[in-house]
Amino acid sequence: MHEITSLSLFVGTGTCNAKCAHCAGLPLRKFAPKKDGEVNEALILETLRNCYGMGARSLSLSSSGEPTLSPRSVTRVLKLVRSLKPEGIVFPKINLYTNGIRIGTSADFCRRYLRLWKTLGLTTIYVTIHHVDEKLNTRVFGIRKYAPLNVIVSRIKRAGFSVRANLILNKEVIGTFNEFRRILDRLKDMGVDFIAAWSLRDKNDNPTKLPPAKELSTMRQWVKYDPQVRFLEEIDHVKAYNSKLTLFQDGTLSNTWCN
Repeated sequence: MHEITSLSLFVGTGTCNAKCAHCAGLPLRKFAPKKDGEVNEALILETLRNCYGMGARSLSLSSSGEPTLSPRSVTRVLKLVRSLKPEGIVFPKINLYTNGIRIGTSADFCRRYLRLWKTLGLTTIYVTIHHVDEKLNTRVFGIRKYAPLNVIVSRIKRAGFSVRANLILNKEVIGTFNEFRRILDRLKDMGVDFIAAWSLRDKNDNPTKLPPAKELSTMRQWVKYDPQVRFLEEIDHVKAYNSKLTLFQDGTLSNTWCN
């Protein structure tokens, strides 16, 4: 690869507060550190420098588990990124992936960390969801109770972040265009800035439980000219391999995990 657009770093212990049946992060958790705050500073700094030199200007923090359960690790990585500023290395867009569970259930966590991360350069929080209905999110995430999505969004917005909803298309939850359109309208009403929709993927990174082809086609056409919505298909997933890299916690730098 001669030029890339974005870099993703896996951070944290791999602990998760959800029990998704389709979780692609499970096989990677064996490489995650056991203690929150433990990061490979030298490797991360080397990767940041090299990828910036290759053109990366967008940075994402992801995990084999849930990053908000490893707040010290997230904080340390953000501080490492900021430490490169005197070298002229600045990532204007830094994103954090989350399932939103801790943000929705702990106001104390939000007060302690969200504003701190904002001052350290985090710009956008990506919340992965399956629906706007908390009962459906609760079921798919396999937890006791998922907080109302408007609570999660409002707490993120109050901390000064942009919000992107990553909407997972699963025929068992969102099987029709009408349901899809209703969810998009509701997300926009909540104040979500951007929406990315893509199909559920299995542990081998293949699309699974797709809505009917006709419904998918109508969804795609509906959002084609909507600047707030990206409808990502398999061709987009493959294209991302040419421009995005991920640093895994076993030291592997790969283009095969492009979220």
